[in-house]
Amino acid sequence: MPTPEILDPKKHKDLRVITERGAQYGENIHLSPVVADELRKLVLEYAVFLAKDEDTGRFGLYALLGFEPKENLYLTRSSWNASYVPLHIRRQPFLTGTTHKTKNDTQEGPSALVAIDVDSPRVNRESGERLFEEDGSQTSFLREMIRTLSQMMSGQASTQVFIDQLVEQDLIEPAKLDIQFTERERRQYSGLYTIKEERLSALPEATLARWSEKGYLQASYLICFSLGHIQRLVDQVNRDDS
Repeated sequence: MPTPEILDPKKHKDLRVITERGAQYGENIHLSPVVADELRKLVLEYAVFLAKDEDTGRFGLYALLGFEPKENLYLTRSSWNASYVPLHIRRQPFLTGTTHKTKNDTQEGPSALVAIDVDSPRVNRESGERLFEEDGSQTSFLREMIRTLSQMMSGQASTQVFIDQLVEQDLIEPAKLDIQFTERERRQYSGLYTIKEERLSALPEATLARWSEKGYLQASYLICFSLGHIQRLVDQVNRDDS
């Protein structure tokens, strides 16, 4: 379990973060959460699906990295074999925390703070990128990580609105993944969902116009088109197994 601590230039002035890729840093996952703002870059290299959160039952967007748990076909030792790495992967080991206003605070509601998982294998005091300069100011690395977190946070809100629209229009259906590998037996995978493309194109003109203006139409078709990358992953499995 992560052990998040709100970043403090005094408490964490000596911390460093290893930035190389690797399974030892928890990147051996077969699904990565993504946000809709990433779709235009993601669909060039990843198949994107919807899947339900086990705790809430709500849909989220995910990039498919492999077919089995702990199988990341984009990861080779310390290399990520794609030009774009999802925000969720890049922001590790940082996450967001919140603080609520005190009696003397004029700020309305909770505010977001940057936290770090001090138990992450990336975090140490010997090697990697520094978080703070000697004067306590943020390093360029930390500023970039904060921008990445901000992108992810803002994207999560807009992504949920988009998914809620898909649900409202009954546009989500189970994805049929029935794959014959060369060395593995034929396998069927469940739990992933995609968009009903025919129903999408048959939406009323007024809805299509509104969706086009909001960007929902483009996002929907990008998800549909991204499924062509499944064959890339099948080919990778066959090469690795041969």
